[in-house]
Amino acid sequence: MKKPKNIGFVGAAVATMILSQAVAPAAMAWGPERQTYTMNAPAAKATFNSITDNAAVGDERDFVRIVEKGTNGTYTSDLTIEAEKEYEVFIYFHNDASTTYNDPAHNYVGVAQNTRVSSSFPTSLAVGEVGKIFGRITSTSTDPEAVWDEAYVRAKEDLTLHYVSGSAKIYNRWQANGSVLSQNLFTDTGTFIGMNQLNGVVPGCDIYSGQVVYTLQTHAVKGEEPEEKPDDPTPVDPTPEKPSEPDMPTELPNTGPAEVALAVIVVIAIVAGIVYWQKTHKAVKRATKKAKGRK
Repeated sequence: MKKPKNIGFVGAAVATMILSQAVAPAAMAWGPERQTYTMNAPAAKATFNSITDNAAVGDERDFVRIVEKGTNGTYTSDLTIEAEKEYEVFIYFHNDASTTYNDPAHNYVGVAQNTRVSSSFPTSLAVGEVGKIFGRITSTSTDPEAVWDEAYVRAKEDLTLHYVSGSAKIYNRWQANGSVLSQNLFTDTGTFIGMNQLNGVVPGCDIYSGQVVYTLQTHAVKGEEPEEKPDDPTPVDPTPEKPSEPDMPTELPNTGPAEVALAVIVVIAIVAGIVYWQKTHKAVKRATKKAKGRK
């Protein structure tokens, strides 16, 4: 049997994280119902994630988990998430066939062919809403041909979830370790995984197991910005308009005795002038008539 390559620093770190998952609670959101195996009694055919006592992850049917990135936390199947943080999704894969069935003498019945992994996640969650991180492994030569599992995320506030471009990678003990996976991971078809290359070939035995890991970034949902309004116009007085009134003097003129006497004299002078003008006018008319009679 071909021996695996050295894991290297990244692979060893991920392997350490896997070992810590044995204590993670199972959500039991997996499917389909299928025959199960143990590490001491593996399958005689190619089948994925059906061992119940895996030393690294416990029950392999619970193979989709999540953790807040950068916290050294434990991967779990149920996590409350917050905005403006990053979360790492973990999808474990293990072909449970005994290594005995990987050779030509057994017609390679232990080898999984055309193996793909696909995943999905909610793009937005309202406060208190529960969303599902979904993972599925498919192969054209396994029984069953597809297995799936879910992890749950509970929103602490209104938020959106976004895939961090280029973060989806495969980790194993072979040459494909650390390879960036296609975003076909997030389609129904999925993306190929593999050992030395991403060709869909995964032999049976735990030395060929590994995991797909990718990062989600969350953002808070901001309230709608209020529409900009022009400055409020001058308030309109609801009282009907009235015609404008002339300004009134703030104080009355001085009307003492001297002022009254002066006013009387002025009036008498005006009256006398009028009488004088009338008399003069009549005299001029009489003189004019006499002069005409002498002609």
